[in-house]
Amino acid sequence: MKQLERLFVRSEKEFRFYQNLVDRVFDQDKKLPQQVFRQTMDCFLFQEFDWALSDDILPTIKKLSNSTQDRQFLTAVLKPDPVEYYLKEFGYYHWLKASVNISGEDYVNALWMHPNGSIADNIITNSNIVIWLSHSLQWAIWADRDMEICIIGMVSTKDSAKNMLLEEGWKPLNHPVLANWLELLLKDEKTFNEYFTLMLSNYS
Repeated sequence: MKQLERLFVRSEKEFRFYQNLVDRVFDQDKKLPQQVFRQTMDCFLFQEFDWALSDDILPTIKKLSNSTQDRQFLTAVLKPDPVEYYLKEFGYYHWLKASVNISGEDYVNALWMHPNGSIADNIITNSNIVIWLSHSLQWAIWADRDMEICIIGMVSTKDSAKNMLLEEGWKPLNHPVLANWLELLLKDEKTFNEYFTLMLSNYS
């Protein structure tokens, strides 16, 4: 477990380095269905939030990282606030930097790790907005627990990368399952129509 503890960002200098990468890709002042990606992405695909916060996401990350020659990736909780909540309460950040070669077991164990005396403050349990990010900034993922959805954005629309993600279970915005997910959450038809229209405008 000591080895996994070292995966977490602990110094302010390291945090600022990763925060700069996050800010280059994401607009943290925006929320879905607004466009949360700053960097222009050519391709957006969707998955369920709970699917992403598990080792199920690792095949996607490993294959994308191989194509972009990334050796590490970041898993970071943006809400609750990493500074005002997590650093203030526990003395480190709930931002996890991992090798793309990490095993599924180690990755999930790291997601479940919690500060001493605060079992509920692991990444899986206490996370409203989570992002995954590559150093190359060629791909990134935004996950929203309230909407039970995550979005992957890619700079390149190479068919091989898109097809690989579709095989991993990612879905395009026009997939009927995606509309069904949102309809279950947004039970009012007018609210759903307005929300989905904005999603189509920002992520098609």
